[in-house]
Amino acid sequence: MSATTEVIHEDLPYAERESGPLLARVYRPARSHGPLPALVDVHGGAWRYFDRTADAYFARALAAAGLLVVALDFRMAPAHRWPASLEDVRAGVRFVRAHAERLGALPDPIGLIGGSSGGQLALVAAIAPGSPEARVAYALPLWPIADPLARYHYAKDQLRASAAPEPGELVPFQPERLVRAQEEHFGDEETMRRASVSRMLDEGEFEQLPPLWVAQPELDRNVPLAMTQDWVARYRARGGEVELEVFPGLGHAFANFPGPDADRCIAGMRAFVARQLARHGVALAAS
Repeated sequence: MSATTEVIHEDLPYAERESGPLLARVYRPARSHGPLPALVDVHGGAWRYFDRTADAYFARALAAAGLLVVALDFRMAPAHRWPASLEDVRAGVRFVRAHAERLGALPDPIGLIGGSSGGQLALVAAIAPGSPEARVAYALPLWPIADPLARYHYAKDQLRASAAPEPGELVPFQPERLVRAQEEHFGDEETMRRASVSRMLDEGEFEQLPPLWVAQPELDRNVPLAMTQDWVARYRARGGEVELEVFPGLGHAFANFPGPDADRCIAGMRAFVARQLARHGVALAAS
């Protein structure tokens, strides 16, 4: 399959909450033979903004490569606080596995992908103790806020920084907005600390360390490169396998916007997924 492969989508409820059903947008190639390997997508937006359509550009490209991509809505601030968002991501994985036959998906292996705050959710869902039905085989955290407390302190320190886009930035850096969103979702600094992947690694609070592919823009002011390098080093020190790809001259969330830089990032995603699927005896359709 290629980027020109026709991709279709449908919206399905995957969980029921007091506020109503949570929807998933399911992308798939219009024509496929047999069940497809599934990848669950968790959008970014500081745990407060956007919805299941935010990652449409790379979700469609990955579906064109032969994946079933399931992009989730989930509970967010200000109406909902941590760990509601994490519970919903785990519910999304369980939904795909339980309804694999109806969706036209393989029940295993399932992967997770997510950018920014969605990257944090994907990471915690991938490593933290949970039910076997929510377990994943690999994850692709993109420019993830792996340590919410460290990013909160960083954003507070940057409140006087310019919000004007710098070269390479497609998403403006707005520290006041980021600080407010984190306070609304986590409530306090102790909860941010508890939700930190770095803390989980340091304290051994993980069930597994699946292989990761991490995309990090060199000039990301929302999630600085050094912040990502720090937790990646901790993951590797614990014995986890991480492929860290730094994209020079680019800013936060660049792969959400059509263009050659995003396409290069998507090619890396696709290649990593193909390698992980091969470990499980599953072939990703040639792109």
